[in-house]
Amino acid sequence: MAITQTAHDKTLQLPPVWCNELEAFSIPIDRPTTTGKRLLRVVLPATLAGDILDVTFKVGVTNNAGYPDGTRYTVGVGAHIWYYAYADPNGWANRKQIADMLTGENVTPDLHHLPLGESFAWRVPADWTAGRMVLALVVDAHSTAWEVNGGGDVLIVENGYAHLRVHRWTDPPVAA
Repeated sequence: MAITQTAHDKTLQLPPVWCNELEAFSIPIDRPTTTGKRLLRVVLPATLAGDILDVTFKVGVTNNAGYPDGTRYTVGVGAHIWYYAYADPNGWANRKQIADMLTGENVTPDLHHLPLGESFAWRVPADWTAGRMVLALVVDAHSTAWEVNGGGDVLIVENGYAHLRVHRWTDPPVAA
């Protein structure tokens, strides 16, 4: 784990929140970097401003763009974590990206399989008052060559490989 209890004067809440059930099994390849697919999400228990979330994810994608009879090409893959209020009926529309967490890589036809993963700590913003929080892993696939086969190419998301796990650190309970 990336955090210690003494480093932040917080208490680890157990068990961690975990998800490995994919919401999508392919990611459309296009030009913009803002059209990602939500792959995984977790709903946290009541979350407070100042809590620290220790987030870990991994996901694997396969570049079959152009296979078997089209033009093969390199695809950029970006992974982002977003958050929103669980109780908000428009939560996904009101989501915010965790700004300091972005990872990605190019998956070439020769590389073919790309594992992506990250582990980071994030402090819940001071203005968070919504209670339960949802964290979602969104992955985008983009390329300048996306139209070479007429559009419609996708990256395959590896089933059975992906997960999103969150440990929540919060202030210790006040003694009565």
